[in-house]
Amino acid sequence: MKEKLVSVIVPVYNVEKDLMRCVNSILNQTYPHLEILLIDDGSTDSSGEMIDQLTDTRVKKIHQLNSGQAGARNTGLNLATGDYIVMVDSDDWIQENLVEVCLKTAEESHADLVLFTSYNVNQEGKKQYVPRNSGYLLTDAGSVPWNKFYDSQLLRDIRFPLGTWYEDLGMIPAVVLRAKNPVKLDEALYFYQTDRMDSQSNLKQDLKFLEVIPMLQHVEAEMKRLKIYNGNEQELEWLYMEHLVYRTVLRKIIDLKSIKLRKEALREVKQVLEERFPRWRKNGYSSGHGLTAKLKKIAVRLYLAGFVRLGDWVWKVPFEKRRQKTGF
Repeated sequence: MKEKLVSVIVPVYNVEKDLMRCVNSILNQTYPHLEILLIDDGSTDSSGEMIDQLTDTRVKKIHQLNSGQAGARNTGLNLATGDYIVMVDSDDWIQENLVEVCLKTAEESHADLVLFTSYNVNQEGKKQYVPRNSGYLLTDAGSVPWNKFYDSQLLRDIRFPLGTWYEDLGMIPAVVLRAKNPVKLDEALYFYQTDRMDSQSNLKQDLKFLEVIPMLQHVEAEMKRLKIYNGNEQELEWLYMEHLVYRTVLRKIIDLKSIKLRKEALREVKQVLEERFPRWRKNGYSSGHGLTAKLKKIAVRLYLAGFVRLGDWVWKVPFEKRRQKTGF
């Protein structure tokens, strides 16, 4: 029986410090039949030269003009010839048995999508296990591309939108809903570096994070194009709740220093939510568990009602204390 080929797509841009940790974690996989696509997206440091020095015949070296992470991943998808596909960010790394575990799961269960979990890792090397058990398919799966093992057919005619932030959100949820037999593993097979200073999640000076709105609209359009919208309306609403409400309001807007800017962002979030899901307050969505879920719900209501400082007392103050204590 012919061995299955697994394509591993790695977009590379100015990551000379972390690149070889990532590459070595792929080269050292216990399952060897790999096609490793390293896409140098116009790096201005030594990342491109480091790729060129690799001698493993499984590595395909691609150099292109800078087109962003979405463009680099799309290049990888266009060139991949594997039966299955994995995506890895070049400043992260993977467990040595990721491919073996996921391939075995996919083949034995006839899964077209294997969802696994990860560890958050900060600069101090502290690890935090990320549980994925929300009870909602899309929010549990996450909108990131790297915690998934894909049958290549799932990605045959869908690509990341270009020229925007949160391009993952504009594509990955549609891929997840397209899967006919997704299987979830509780095993953490991926190490995600959380506190990279140039990360979108660490940029706090403007309202660029509101580009989450057109990406949610884009994934809705993709769901309709792929004919997977009907029957998944509630999943879409909960996706809006998680990303537009809970993550944007409670993780992005709270970091803005200007109260005026915060109120402007909150008004835009509320307007989109009221227009798209006027009954959102009664849709039953909950983010988190126990006391945390209750605090989140109260804080969201306060923030969207314009009570910013009261919302801070309920959420931002304890959140900052926890972040300082845990390092995440």
